[in-house]
Amino acid sequence: MSEENGLFARNDEINNALNVHETDEEKYLIFRSSGILYAMSTDFVNEIFTSVDITQVPMVPEYIAGVINLRGAVVPIIDFRLLLGRIPEGESNAIILNIEDIIIGILVDSVDQMVDISKAAILPVPSQNEHKLVSGMCTLPGGHGTIMVLDGKALVHVHE
Repeated sequence: MSEENGLFARNDEINNALNVHETDEEKYLIFRSSGILYAMSTDFVNEIFTSVDITQVPMVPEYIAGVINLRGAVVPIIDFRLLLGRIPEGESNAIILNIEDIIIGILVDSVDQMVDISKAAILPVPSQNEHKLVSGMCTLPGGHGTIMVLDGKALVHVHE
């Protein structure tokens, strides 16, 4: 321990003592939509709801399911399945996101798990990718499927 800190060790001293190294991993929320696994950085995820009361709004794009009242704030809800040109089937979960201080929700088929993914493991998407929302792809840890990594900022600016 450092003498100048007295009884308290600095973080770098603790990390060296425990042989802990900074990693390039980031935590992602994995969810399923139309049979495809997607990942969203947990930096953007605020909450997950298994059911929400959505108020429909007239004269908005088809993929806007409506809005919800979230503790007094009006939050637009995007049906992610419709946004990708797929037909929603069955129940859905809502993931509330905060991206660039913009709160939005997305409806997905199901929320799967949270995983740590190395930035080096995320590969670029093929150049013929028609969905600009996907910024990369990778294999789930353990090799249990391929996931599409969403670009949160592109999701917020999808209508621009």
